[in-house]
Amino acid sequence: MTEGWAVPGFTLVRELGTDASGRQVLATDEMTRTQVTIRYLSPALDKDEEFGGRMSRLAQLEDDNLVQVYELVTDKEDPSSAAVVSEYFEGVPLRRLLTDPLDPESAVVVLSDILLGLAAAHGRDIAHGDCSPDKVLIAPDGRAKLSDLGIAVPHGKGAPSGDPVYQAPERWQGGPPSPQSDIYAATGVFVECLTGRRLFPATSIGALNRAHNNAAIPVIDVPGPLRSLVLHGLSKEPEKRPASAVDFLTELDEAVSPVFGADWEKRGRARVRELAQRAATAPAPPPPSKADARISAAAAPPDLSRDRRPLLFAGAGIAAVVLIGGVAYGLSGSGGDPASGPTLAPSHLAGPATPSVEPSSPATPTTAEPDGAELAQRVSDAIAEKESFTLSFRRVAGKEVTSVSGSARADSYRVSLTGPKLAKRQAIVLGGDGYLQQGSAWTRLPLGGKAKGYGVLAEQARWGTSADALSTLLEDAETLTRNGNRWSGTVPQATGLDAVAPGYRKAKVAFELQLGANWLPKHLKATITAGGKTKVVTTTAFSKWGGKVTIKAPAKR
Repeated sequence: MTEGWAVPGFTLVRELGTDASGRQVLATDEMTRTQVTIRYLSPALDKDEEFGGRMSRLAQLEDDNLVQVYELVTDKEDPSSAAVVSEYFEGVPLRRLLTDPLDPESAVVVLSDILLGLAAAHGRDIAHGDCSPDKVLIAPDGRAKLSDLGIAVPHGKGAPSGDPVYQAPERWQGGPPSPQSDIYAATGVFVECLTGRRLFPATSIGALNRAHNNAAIPVIDVPGPLRSLVLHGLSKEPEKRPASAVDFLTELDEAVSPVFGADWEKRGRARVRELAQRAATAPAPPPPSKADARISAAAAPPDLSRDRRPLLFAGAGIAAVVLIGGVAYGLSGSGGDPASGPTLAPSHLAGPATPSVEPSSPATPTTAEPDGAELAQRVSDAIAEKESFTLSFRRVAGKEVTSVSGSARADSYRVSLTGPKLAKRQAIVLGGDGYLQQGSAWTRLPLGGKAKGYGVLAEQARWGTSADALSTLLEDAETLTRNGNRWSGTVPQATGLDAVAPGYRKAKVAFELQLGANWLPKHLKATITAGGKTKVVTTTAFSKWGGKVTIKAPAKR
């Protein structure tokens, strides 16, 4: 990293600390005046040719159990220097809660949140690579959020990237991070939650290598109903572990619901919330033992939580900050509302594993498989009920990139528009009327068939967030498949694409749709192709459904 280089457009607030992946600071966005976290990356990541692609996909991903990445920024004078800008979020690292074992219900709640986050990341072809108690943050509402996805670096000579205490056997053998290695690491964290001890008490890199590859899986202190889960998740061979985080989540629910009862998640989350608040106000933990110090010095990243600074910082949907015992917590816009995300459904111990998500009143995606028309109706009804949302829209056609972000209510938008040779401008759209801000004045913004420049960008975003456009894709889909809360489909000869693909009279559209609670969209990606024409890719992120949004025409000046 270039000494003294700083990401332009941000003002440093304070240092947050340094770990193996780089230096972290809290900063303020000079344009929006919001706080963000910037991680100035370790030079070790220069050798990772896929790093930029992972960060690009993360910037398009929003999930309640993942911290949010905004962008990857590179120093123009020294391309080897780079930084990741993330949304600010302060939570208590899970590590701070593990001074004693967690009760089984709390441990299962933490694992289920980790698996939900991993499922979202894996759906975007992103492996975490460093799942550990230091990378799990507990929000004030008791929800666990995964941080630092995809930026793992080696912490010691001869060790794989990421904290070696939690790395799967195939990682020690030179294999890359994968969904199966993430499941192994998550299960190792689960064992530590249940027992208060690391999976293997090794004190050197070599000993950890041998233990992960050859030692028996320690389940003697794991409660009986959970042992089969631990054995499955920690299988030495990756192909013998759960096929996906969604499958493991279902297996987890089927094992615990008959034992803990229907309210296990509510009780467990309340306890996690209480422990997090207690940890936030507790004195700094004692220094590590000599054995822990040896492994830490050889491999593990610094525990930034020891001085009560936030280890990670980014989180989706931050709406407010409250003080608990002098520690600031960023509150997600969803808060503690049980409808803010999918919850685990009660099920039976016996029977085949079937991905299921408990309906949060009035409805959430379940094991029932609606066809395209039925799914379109459910999504349209959900959108009509909530009306307002925040949006982030991006369109890529060859080298041409446009982006729109802001808030919407029904068919009205207040957004910022950015496109090729078009500086960022604020715009207001009220049905068929548009207004563009030029300095302190507002001018008319032609829409529809007369749209040019910024008006075209506004129409693109309207298509990308339109319930009608989404319904048309679902209803016309020739194929429609589901993986958890994600739906993918293809429309061989789509029409009505003039807003985002003018001149594409009939085009093939492949789409991916992620749904949150109550059938509300969270993320939509559409890839539009036609013979002899440039491929068009649009991505839309939806959040803060039902928030207070007021959009009105600008005052005349």
